Amino acid sequence: MTTDNPTLDTPTPTSLKPADAPIEQEPIVMLGSPMAIVDGVSFSSGDNWTNLANTLSAQPERLFYPNTLEDLQVIIREATENKKKVRCVGNGHSWSGTAITQDYMVSINGMNKIEKPIQGENGEWTVTIEMGVEVKELDEFLRKHDPPLALASNVMPTDIRYGGILTMGCHGAGLDGRTVSDTLTEITIVNAYGELHIYSEADDPEAFNIASINLGLLGIVYTATLKLVPMSNYRLRAIDSYGSLADYFEGPRAGLKWKEMVERNDSTEILYWPHSTFLGTERNDRFWLKQWRRTLALAEDLEKLKDQAPSVDHPAFAAFKAGDIVKEIPDGIHFGITQEGEGIGEAKIYDASAGFKLAPDFSNFVECFNDLVEKNYAFSTSEFPSRIGTCLEVRFIKASRKMMSFVYDGEDEKAIYCMINVLGARETPGFVEYSQGVLGGWMDKYNAKPHWAKLWEQIPGVIPALRREYEDRLAVLNRVRKTQDPFDMFVNDTWRPLLE
Repeated sequence: MTTDNPTLDTPTPTSLKPADAPIEQEPIVMLGSPMAIVDGVSFSSGDNWTNLANTLSAQPERLFYPNTLEDLQVIIREATENKKKVRCVGNGHSWSGTAITQDYMVSINGMNKIEKPIQGENGEWTVTIEMGVEVKELDEFLRKHDPPLALASNVMPTDIRYGGILTMGCHGAGLDGRTVSDTLTEITIVNAYGELHIYSEADDPEAFNIASINLGLLGIVYTATLKLVPMSNYRLRAIDSYGSLADYFEGPRAGLKWKEMVERNDSTEILYWPHSTFLGTERNDRFWLKQWRRTLALAEDLEKLKDQAPSVDHPAFAAFKAGDIVKEIPDGIHFGITQEGEGIGEAKIYDASAGFKLAPDFSNFVECFNDLVEKNYAFSTSEFPSRIGTCLEVRFIKASRKMMSFVYDGEDEKAIYCMINVLGARETPGFVEYSQGVLGGWMDKYNAKPHWAKLWEQIPGVIPALRREYEDRLAVLNRVRKTQDPFDMFVNDTWRPLLE
């Protein structure tokens, strides 16, 4: 087919260069049909796609493998001519159906170029990346820069691509890091007309806000520009301890103790599994407490941790070693990754997550976590051992400034939210119903909002509840969206009920 459509004339930025030692493109599909090409863009037809956890699957009519901006525009043209929907996918980390489509699925994995970082007049560093860049790929690229740079806060797994991180509003454990989308200064998206639209705070604050966490509803995200910090400015002292539930979660001042700790740390995280031993049913009365604090001390040799025995009897948490050690920012953030590159983030698991605003004395967090410990223990022992693989995880972050974030706060951007993850091995019977019931209870009691990329579509009554809570924000999203996609090209069954 010809490519003389005038909307395809947008020039490709020439400053984007492949990252050093780029990760090979590995779309999560089972290839069964031969590849075809349309105007230089490869695609397969009728292949089965599955997400990383093997909890979702789809059989799109075409699965495209673009490498350039022009490739994205060809895909949009094909979708327009054939009246097809379009959704994008990276490594398939999401548990919600955000990527699912029976029409055109676009694998962004081949679009992993990174631009040379730029220092602005205010001294602040930024980097522009394509959306197929993996976390570990950007980390290594920035380490080699002079001076070495990093994102101040980031997601824990290293094999997630930034297209999913930014469109879904993903986050780390950095209290001031908010979501990764809050570090954006610019984002470019190819809309339903095949045009490259540039969003920035200076040009259109409202549209930029929506584009920063756009749920894939404005088009195919091409590039994003993120704020960075010099690694020499500070490092992270990672403090790991195996605390007693009674010491931290009982007594009238339990909430205030947590508040003091969280506000003192740069990051605070909790990991808890219900049994004191991996193959036993005795209830666990201890939890993994992780604290990070900024320091100017030199990073220590991480090799000394390799031969240190894990501190708990649980194979999924073999990374836990009590004590403290000074680490460079990426090493501190990605604590669950082993030398072999596998860890908590790569497990075949279910993950349900929601966040809610903490009371001034953190009492609602203490109440919620104590109740969840009871519920999780009852669930995990009711069909032992088939339900042994469950875990709870908590992170604390400040409110996001982005309207479509699940931790957005339009009144107090200094408010602190907790994000609680309920995790279970993929084979755990009844986990989806159990976790969705728990999250539904939080929505009713604590006004919690589910994480867009995790399990949430099965929460009882979730759509009307979210429509009520996001009503004004959904109106803004739709207003911006209709200027870029009046044909609903990028709307699938996950998002249609919210937008109608």
